[in-house]
Amino acid sequence: MSIETITEKIQKAAGEEAAALIAKAQAERDDILGKASKQADAIRKEMEKKAAQDGILFKERKVSVAELEARKLELATKQTAISRSFALALEQLSSMDQNAYVALLVKAVSEAGVNDGELLFNSKDRGSIGQKVVDEVNGNDDKVKVTLSEDTIDAKGGFVLRKGSMEINATLETMVNAVKEAVTPEVVEALF
Repeated sequence: MSIETITEKIQKAAGEEAAALIAKAQAERDDILGKASKQADAIRKEMEKKAAQDGILFKERKVSVAELEARKLELATKQTAISRSFALALEQLSSMDQNAYVALLVKAVSEAGVNDGELLFNSKDRGSIGQKVVDEVNGNDDKVKVTLSEDTIDAKGGFVLRKGSMEINATLETMVNAVKEAVTPEVVEALF
């Protein structure tokens, strides 16, 4: 065997081995690229799925917040309407017919269960009906003796009955507030 033949065999064997190594490397490269591509697709799909779920959750949260705000607004509107109703009732009480108003106050003094003391009115009522209420209360029962106080109160109407350090608050505001809780459901039903 000649050197040329040996060299050719070595070159041929080296070429075949190199070709086999290149083929193996290419196969490994293709396998790695295939796995990486599948993994990238899986990650992309998972991220798309998560983004879709996050989008749904975000939308649901936005809808929930909007619904809550709408309920708050509706409740605030109802509370405003209810407050206005009671304010209107207070206005109507303070501007009712004088004879009916005096009768209401005389009845309230009688129901207070106090036989003597002084009645305090706001400055308007003190001047217009104060003495009339005192006279009617005293005229209805010989055991009752109330007087008209020089002091006035800050109220829409009604009175405060003072006996020593005790005061019975029968202002119109107090009367309306006393029935407010009991009649609020009826007011709500009538309004809404």
